[in-house]
Amino acid sequence: YIEGSSFNKAIEVYNGTGGAVDLAAGNYTLELYSNGSATVSQSVALSGTITNGDVFVLANSQADPAILDATDLVSNAVINFNGDDAVVLRKGGTVVDAFGQIGFDPGSQWTGGGQDDTLRRNQAVCAGDTNAEDAFDASTEWDSFANNTFDGLGSHTTTCGGGSGPADPVINEFSASTTGLDVE
Repeated sequence: YIEGSSFNKAIEVYNGTGGAVDLAAGNYTLELYSNGSATVSQSVALSGTITNGDVFVLANSQADPAILDATDLVSNAVINFNGDDAVVLRKGGTVVDAFGQIGFDPGSQWTGGGQDDTLRRNQAVCAGDTNAEDAFDASTEWDSFANNTFDGLGSHTTTCGGGSGPADPVINEFSASTTGLDVE
């Protein structure tokens, strides 16, 4: 999850399932729930294949070139979040991972971070958050890095081992910032 300065925003989805994942065939979507909304604000259908151990990066078209170099899909609608918006990955309508809590506005950011942060899924997390409506604390599963940290974007390592990664791809890295901008 990258929420950096200006439009330096990105979401990285990691595949640790043990096999390739066809995003279109699985009917995967990424959804944005803005400002505590209980309904989808924006959504994008995902396509392409993520090989096992690889990532799929979505970014805003106005992001830093370092982000765009690692980007697989540009989406200015969904990748236009700030530190208090929920982002949900679905497969065929079923939640496979969530960042934040649908229907709740935490103020400027989620407990544990989200505003002006780069957050990376902890390497020991081996499954997505499939309950998008429960309380959310980023610090329980995410490591926080300084604003505009892009060096880890485009790859992820887990300590799950033995091919026992998540059953579905999971949101791995998220970055966004609203410094000087009103992106609501």
